[in-house]
Amino acid sequence: MKACFLVANHPPEAWGGTEQVVVALARELRGLGVEVVIVSGSAAPHAGVDVMREEFAGVVVHRVPKLPDEWDRHGFVRPRLLALVRALLAQERPDVLHVHSSASLGFGMTPLARALGVPAVTTFHDLWATCARYFRLPVGGVTCPSGAEREPCVRCVATDVGLPPEAVRAALAERDRLARAEVAAASALTAPSATAARFVRECLPCAQPIEVVPHGLLCAVAAADRAAPPQPGERLRVGTFGGLVAEKGVVELLDAAAGLPIELHLSGRVYHRELADRIAAAQRAGGDVRLHGPYTSADPHPARNLHLAVFPSKCQETYGLVVDEALAHGVPVVCSDAGALAERRGLGGVVVTPLAGLSAALRELVGSPTRLAALRAAIPTSLPTIAASAERHLAIYRSMR
Repeated sequence: MKACFLVANHPPEAWGGTEQVVVALARELRGLGVEVVIVSGSAAPHAGVDVMREEFAGVVVHRVPKLPDEWDRHGFVRPRLLALVRALLAQERPDVLHVHSSASLGFGMTPLARALGVPAVTTFHDLWATCARYFRLPVGGVTCPSGAEREPCVRCVATDVGLPPEAVRAALAERDRLARAEVAAASALTAPSATAARFVRECLPCAQPIEVVPHGLLCAVAAADRAAPPQPGERLRVGTFGGLVAEKGVVELLDAAAGLPIELHLSGRVYHRELADRIAAAQRAGGDVRLHGPYTSADPHPARNLHLAVFPSKCQETYGLVVDEALAHGVPVVCSDAGALAERRGLGGVVVTPLAGLSAALRELVGSPTRLAALRAAIPTSLPTIAASAERHLAIYRSMR
């Protein structure tokens, strides 16, 4: 069997959560005998070549960059890119198209696959199908609407793009129409969490079945790589890791940790100067805040050095890979109740709290070694894995042949 993955971007250009899942899923499917090829968009400017053939981790990647007039502000359908993808599908002749994200390539990809007789699976890694800003994290005092109502979205998006409301309203209506057609043309739909599936069902809306297939842990963690528990009298090491942006609640974590007798470890790339300045201010104020910078899979995982991991995201998360990574390293987790993170409530080793309660939750755990030890002891001995996701997706592929 041959599967073609369609992605908005791919390593080494991008290393976000979706890209990590795509790489891991391709690895596992290849282990099950599936040939995988990838068609990827790009955020880099078009440099005169329409399709660049690359190879990553043994998988062929066809990277298709956009021209200056092929970004969202110019329209959501890109005929040139559709023609290039059509040619690539004709060249590769996959048995199935697995759409992980077509955000950078534009709408029309699953209808194209259907016209070519190639069944398509769509996985909702994020909320792009329901939100032009991806994460349902509004700006300018706007409250995200429920269902398919879009009037608050007009104000939110207009703040970003600087267009008059009537133009934004018309563009959102067209975007919704295209998104619904995109989903309707898929033969199967999956989502990594019940939360992600619910958002699509209610906010697109979508009447088709959406199967929940958790991403799971992307890489096994050796026993020797698990974090050691805190020793009596040892200063607690609390931290977060991943992309360091304000939307992930890093500022709220800095505020909640202020004054606590801990080391606060921040690992990952800081994407915005405002946040870097805020971290520097916390360091100048006397907080033991340690910024470690970006890390790769070749580096020791940041969780190995922690006693407690904190993920206070403000985004409507659709899964939360970092939670699995911390737990797999034997590190208890405190997370916000944003999106799918709330589904971790009741899972051993995890405390879920509204963001407003973050400071109190940290104070309780830092001040109670017994409570922290009990939380660590409750971490499950096994977690869902990407191998299980690969097996389930392969079964879906086979059912569509």
